[in-house]
Amino acid sequence: MKHFGAFEAKTHFSELLGDVIKGNKFIITKHGVQVAMIIPFTKEEEGVDPVKDAIRALKKLRKGITLGKELSIRKMMEEGRR
Repeated sequence: MKHFGAFEAKTHFSELLGDVIKGNKFIITKHGVQVAMIIPFTKEEEGVDPVKDAIRALKKLRKGITLGKELSIRKMMEEGRR
């Protein structure tokens, strides 16, 4: 994978995008430190939203988890008020 400095990437950005369209990947560095990667976009990534993905995962995780027969949210709230 090729590395480009930030200034060089900015200067030749159109050319980099042309190569990315062809499937190439590039790493952008700033003062020798890797800061970004330019990769081809795929349709699977179009609808990616990390917040929605996290919420969906939490909802899936909590399915089937109960407080038991004797305990409910309402009872816990009433107990907390005493």
